[in-house]
Amino acid sequence: MEKKSILLVDDDEVVRTMIKGFLEREYNVLEASSYSEAIKLLRYPLDLALIDYILPDSDGFELLKAIRDEKLALPAIIMTGYSNEAVVIKALRSAVADYIKKPIKLSYLRMRLSEILGGEWTNEHTENVGTKEEFILDGTVAYIEEKYMKDLSLNRISRMACMNRFKFCRAFKQRFGKTFTSYLNHIRIKKASELLKNPNLSVTEIAFFVGYGSFSQFMRVFKTIYGVSPKEYRRM
Repeated sequence: MEKKSILLVDDDEVVRTMIKGFLEREYNVLEASSYSEAIKLLRYPLDLALIDYILPDSDGFELLKAIRDEKLALPAIIMTGYSNEAVVIKALRSAVADYIKKPIKLSYLRMRLSEILGGEWTNEHTENVGTKEEFILDGTVAYIEEKYMKDLSLNRISRMACMNRFKFCRAFKQRFGKTFTSYLNHIRIKKASELLKNPNLSVTEIAFFVGYGSFSQFMRVFKTIYGVSPKEYRRM
């Protein structure tokens, strides 16, 4: 089935990166950081617009008006860090599909997109996250789970989260109960354990496929987590 397309408009590059990384496996995501950039993307087929309330050259509702002139029936979600009554009323009068207070919980966003656009995603944890930092960390984990086979160094991921190494490591462990390295290793080794069920793949191929540049490191981490070597696990 062809992916549906979402126009994501937010001037915060970190927020855009996190949302796009979380959604792009299921949707085509077109990015814009301003009203003027978003207008240029209206020539493309779109299924939904996800718009920040505050934009550098306008606001989300002005953009929504322009979108409705071009694509009258296009559903839209307004995201905002403001929750005053005037903004809520404006959102309701604009007939938006949803109004989400930032920082949003990514699982809630995906659930609402599935409900609006059609899909099977459901999740009982639909509350908003408490801080932008939590939003960024949740997005980072979603990125790790999607790109675990890539070169995901601590330096690269902490830069993506716009934190220094120390702050990122502390915040990550506080939120997820594991260090970044431990979390990544568990994801990779879990995937490796699934691949070991395929007798056509060698242990070496699996090691490099799940992201390890060193076969000996893969063997060591696998045995630490499962208590046996990959070959023994395969026989079991």
